[in-house]
Amino acid sequence: MPAITNKQQLLTQAHAVLKKRFPLPALEPETPRPLLEELLFAICREGSTTADAEAAYTRLHKVFVDWNEVRVSTVQEVADALKPLPNSGPRAGWIIGVLHAVFEMNYSYDLGDMEKKGLKQAAKQVSRYFNEKDLKSIGLKQAAKQIARFKQVNDFAVAWVVQRNLGGHAIPLDGPTFRVLRRLNVIEETDADDMESVRGGIEHVIPKTRGPEFTELMSIHAKELCTDKTPLCAQCPLKNDCPTGIENLKKPEKEKPDSKPKKSR
Repeated sequence: MPAITNKQQLLTQAHAVLKKRFPLPALEPETPRPLLEELLFAICREGSTTADAEAAYTRLHKVFVDWNEVRVSTVQEVADALKPLPNSGPRAGWIIGVLHAVFEMNYSYDLGDMEKKGLKQAAKQVSRYFNEKDLKSIGLKQAAKQIARFKQVNDFAVAWVVQRNLGGHAIPLDGPTFRVLRRLNVIEETDADDMESVRGGIEHVIPKTRGPEFTELMSIHAKELCTDKTPLCAQCPLKNDCPTGIENLKKPEKEKPDSKPKKSR
């Protein structure tokens, strides 16, 4: 990674520029989601944008009567409700798996104990070997660990729930966000092997108050301009600061990534 000061300057500049390019609506839902629902929403949100995830999540509620019906449905039935989200099949399997795990644990669809009892009690439920010198911090850490024990839940989902529901500081990193940060030379290709460590580095730079906005801007930028195979570097507001953009714009025309997607037959 670059020196912390350079990384901080670059991310601060990128945040400000993208905020002008992509004005954001209100980030918080009108009614806060229960913890389990936030976790399921995180599965929809990874690799997409909040707008696309909200649309898929709304379809899920319209198609199925309740979470129990989702749990006992086939992966294909749930995947059909999630389309056109990418990887709708795997997402459907993860959602069904989480619902099975929660139901077998509580005989209900509720993770509210961590909310009702507070982070202190969540910590006591999970671990006996931490010194309780900072109960709130320890509770948040252990609440995150309790969520992460579901095999269907990855680092992105845990970080999303911590950021949006548990009141902690976390920067969820999915594939598109990682791609943007790698092209900006903020992180390296090999960093993908230790996503938690990468996330910790970004969290040192992006303050908690700007975390949700940063998360949204990275995802929208990845979808609209910093696409996977054909990044639109010429249209990117970060092109003067992005090493990848600078390099791509120097290439002869025939070597540049296609600026327009090819028409399908």
